[in-house]
Amino acid sequence: MRFIAVYNQLQTSTAVGFDSLIDALDFLFWGYEDNDLTPQGIYDVLTDESMPYDHSGQSITIQTSLDSIRSIAKAYLKNTYRFTGLSYPGAA
Repeated sequence: MRFIAVYNQLQTSTAVGFDSLIDALDFLFWGYEDNDLTPQGIYDVLTDESMPYDHSGQSITIQTSLDSIRSIAKAYLKNTYRFTGLSYPGAA
């Protein structure tokens, strides 16, 4: 999993991982259209960069910081590694 889609649902920030950027963008697009998700952005695990989500070229979130997207995505990664029994590479 390389790309982490970060979103809000029921006033809770959460994330889900994908192998491709297209899949992450598609999830956020249809989640916003059909499932009451409020997309925040996408975090790239490989480059350690995050990007805000624009829905059809328009921002739909209230100024989500890139640091916030990154920290939510990293918390998701830590939980994912913990449940698989592997150690998180970013853990010291």
